[in-house]
Amino acid sequence: MNTNVGPYRYTSLTAAISDRTSPLRQLLTEEFPNTRLIQAEYRAARPTLRVEGGSSNPGTLGGAFDYATRFRLDHSYSADLARLAFLGDEDGLANIDAMIVAAQVAQSIGDRSTVFRASWALSLLTEVYRIGLAGGSPLAALRKDATFDAMHLLELASEDALRQLDSLVTLAETALIPNIAGPFRIGPIFDGSTLCAADADIIAGDLLLDLKTRLGDKVKREGGRSDTLRIQDLLQLVGYVLFDRSNTYGVGRVGIYSARFGRMVVWGLDELLEKLAGKPINLSELRERVWVVLGGDSDGE
Repeated sequence: MNTNVGPYRYTSLTAAISDRTSPLRQLLTEEFPNTRLIQAEYRAARPTLRVEGGSSNPGTLGGAFDYATRFRLDHSYSADLARLAFLGDEDGLANIDAMIVAAQVAQSIGDRSTVFRASWALSLLTEVYRIGLAGGSPLAALRKDATFDAMHLLELASEDALRQLDSLVTLAETALIPNIAGPFRIGPIFDGSTLCAADADIIAGDLLLDLKTRLGDKVKREGGRSDTLRIQDLLQLVGYVLFDRSNTYGVGRVGIYSARFGRMVVWGLDELLEKLAGKPINLSELRERVWVVLGGDSDGE
């Protein structure tokens, strides 16, 4: 395989893994040929769907659940990612900051509705940073009508979005929160993030955890859905670890919390990598190879 980055332009880890022509995806595919083994083991548990979907945009909902969970773990969480697309807009940024403060205060006093409303708006704001302000975004209407303020941002979440968030967070209180322990690193970035944007959801102690809110595939059994592990999700977990070139976080385990099923699956890092590769892995060496594939200079150069 040619691992020369050449003209390839990395935008994000998610995009690079989804693109089978990217040098990073090719390297991971070559090094870890046994993804189907892990996917089959994951699928075999057959948990029951516990939180139904609805009419809300699933991508925005997933982001909102991420934010609600972050505020739950850290009442002072600053939600900086949601601010990045508005750094040149003094008034807009002031209103975003006011909403973030409202979410922090609401979390500390148990006002879940305000936390959920803020989390929905923060998810929309983060989408602007990731993909730009789409014409169909409700934020575009606020900008056009000059109502881009904290009050109107908090009014964007629909009743369906609030219903789903309430159910997901309630389930997480028993299926997720008691099973993780600090110190918590919220939205961590890595050495490789300087070359290819990548921010994980949570690192809890030595556990790097990704949160997923997908409904899963349709099946003919109770709940009507199957909790499946996409190859992109699996490689993304591995990618985060490999992007941590300096081993800053000391990750020893990785996992996925499937929020609609209330299911957390955790793998020991060494065991998972060895299963995926079918052989022992030199983690430091592979991290260096990934760094070079992303366009970074190798040690000594």
